[in-house]
Amino acid sequence: MQVAAIIPAAGQGTRLGGQTKKQFRLLAGKPLLVRTLERVLSAREVRWLVVAVPESHLDICHEMLQEVVPADIEWVVTVGGTTRQQSVAAGLLEVPPEAPVVTVHDAARPSLDPLWITQTADLCREFDGAIVAVPTVDTLKEVKLTAGRSQKHGGVIGRTISRDIIWQAQTPQTFRTDVLRRALQHAQEAGLEGTDESSLVEAIGGRVAIVRGSAQNIKVTSRDDWEYLEWKLSQPGGFQGMAVREAPSDG
Repeated sequence: MQVAAIIPAAGQGTRLGGQTKKQFRLLAGKPLLVRTLERVLSAREVRWLVVAVPESHLDICHEMLQEVVPADIEWVVTVGGTTRQQSVAAGLLEVPPEAPVVTVHDAARPSLDPLWITQTADLCREFDGAIVAVPTVDTLKEVKLTAGRSQKHGGVIGRTISRDIIWQAQTPQTFRTDVLRRALQHAQEAGLEGTDESSLVEAIGGRVAIVRGSAQNIKVTSRDDWEYLEWKLSQPGGFQGMAVREAPSDG
């Protein structure tokens, strides 16, 4: 099944410090965004690519994609919004009507296994969408906040939630294109701001399946994350088993 990929990359990305936005910083010699795009473009189903970036980075990103995107993939760089949801909506406007399925992947998750795009896209034949997620390994507590709580504690445990039914959402998150369009339209009309795309699809009654991901599929948010990935890429094989497609030749 042919897939259109949307990469929301318009965030400020300043928590790591420095003057360069996180998605454009060099990770083991390549911009983080390029590292991520290499993984996404390794999925043979991807036929369209939309990258949403800050307006100030349109030209920079355009130059990056010219060096990275294979010749058989149609691509566009567009201006993202101030929130992830706005960036995805902006990207969806650039997805051609003939694209049956759309996958959304975080620009800051460079250790994507391309097989996850294949698996989630295949599930869209039966479900409205499918996302990559991992079962939680920690014991979860529902906490009741108390009126007189101090800085020494955050509240009182109300109950323990079974780990067997709790999964942590990752990306890619893949949906039938028409379903994602309806979900974003509903969110805009209802004033909803979802933390991910699946929550918006769930809000319109959509059925979303789960593909088991990996703890290695981290989203870079801290310096520790960055240093871990720098170390990982310095090892023989780097992201082992994750082949990348060849970039277009100069000819």
